[in-house]
Amino acid sequence: GAYYIERTSVHDVPNINKTKKAIKKAFSNSMEEKGLSFVEIVATCSSGWKMSPAEANNWMSEHMFEAYPLGDLKDL
Repeated sequence: GAYYIERTSVHDVPNINKTKKAIKKAFSNSMEEKGLSFVEIVATCSSGWKMSPAEANNWMSEHMFEAYPLGDLKDL
């Protein structure tokens, strides 16, 4: 089974920093042979959504995180 699973986002600076930490933790777990790690990074596609980057980030924070909450999903 999975040892570490986390969902992060890159829609603002604090979450970018959390994403960096999650990726480092996943690599650290792998190097220490603790088990499988999975980091899901939620990001926008402002061109596909036909919005400015700021509008896409606002939409994501207002609507997407209700269905896909951020944070540790599993951390042993």
